[in-house]
Amino acid sequence: MHLTKPLVFEESCQPAARSAPSNLRGLLVAAMLCSLLVSCGGGGGGSSGTTPTQPTTDSLLAVTNATAGSIDLFTIDTTSGVPSPVASSPINDGPAPAAIAIDPLKRFLYVISTSGELRAYAIDASLSLTAVAGSPFSTSAQSVGIAVSPTGAFVLTANGTANTISVFSVSSTGVLTEVAGSPFAAGPNPSSIAIAPGVYVYAANASGKSVSAYTMNETSGALTPIAGSPFTTPATPNGLVVDPSGTHLYVSESQPNEMSGFSINASTGALTTISGSPFRASYAIRSPVIDAGGKRLHISNGSAVDCYEVNSSNAALTEIGVSATNGKSSIALALDGPDNFLYVLDNLANQIEVFSIDSGTGALSLINGSPFTLFSGASGQSLGPNAIAVQH
Repeated sequence: MHLTKPLVFEESCQPAARSAPSNLRGLLVAAMLCSLLVSCGGGGGGSSGTTPTQPTTDSLLAVTNATAGSIDLFTIDTTSGVPSPVASSPINDGPAPAAIAIDPLKRFLYVISTSGELRAYAIDASLSLTAVAGSPFSTSAQSVGIAVSPTGAFVLTANGTANTISVFSVSSTGVLTEVAGSPFAAGPNPSSIAIAPGVYVYAANASGKSVSAYTMNETSGALTPIAGSPFTTPATPNGLVVDPSGTHLYVSESQPNEMSGFSINASTGALTTISGSPFRASYAIRSPVIDAGGKRLHISNGSAVDCYEVNSSNAALTEIGVSATNGKSSIALALDGPDNFLYVLDNLANQIEVFSIDSGTGALSLINGSPFTLFSGASGQSLGPNAIAVQH
């Protein structure tokens, strides 16, 4: 059932000064991402064969640039939210990056590519990136999504048109080894992955209008389909997020634009549709995140950030308005939950817009100094930023 109540713009989610994005604009943004995937030189220096220690206590932010074939790496001031480029940024990467992730201990950074490469980098004490021994690793597929297990022991990739999920174990030096049984069957065209606290893994099947669900063996990394999987979504899924409690999964969808919500069975990982789902979306949406308090869900709509209130009793969503960035676009979002900051990747202006999140209400406010350029002189370059990740 769709919500029929008219959209109300709250003070904390004011409509943008520019015109609201149309569904066509959202589709054009997605198409532009596909067109930006070009080849370039790969690698980030020599190979690392030593065991890295945790290199920093700073929160880290990373961006992939599809056209330039590079990575922008930042430290985050956890008090102000300001991102500062590290000395080595931008850093050479490789062809056709699609998604990026940083492991929970901030020892390794991973880039997945539609060229079938999983590139792994060790993060050293100077916050430089060095390709680990054997990188890039092959997924033998057009990989488009990535996730790292909560312990950092496994890296998972969504392999698009191969209709599979690959799982790699991570050695102490960052070397990746595909686990027995991988790749594992998924639905048609899996595009993103979410891992619930514990052992449950979910993949959005973009061509199958469904979510595949698995239990992950914490020792071997093997995936076992959950009874009832795949679980149907009413529209085409393009993004997933699990709430902080690990009890609910939310799915951003297109055709039509809406959010679906599911409760997660704690014993089995099975999904049950939340009452009232799907929930309306006024614009084309993607890249959902949810704040650390579980109060509000935020999602990119191509030019700004849509805001949803999460009902504390039944987890239903209510669309409450738009938070305008002070940039040109919002192609993807990333969250520093513990510090209550939201980062918006602006692929048209080559910059990042930053919001603080009110810990009491979940309301967004642009921080002082926002927006922040990817690096000095970036605004005039053809970079094609397309993915962003934050690790507290």
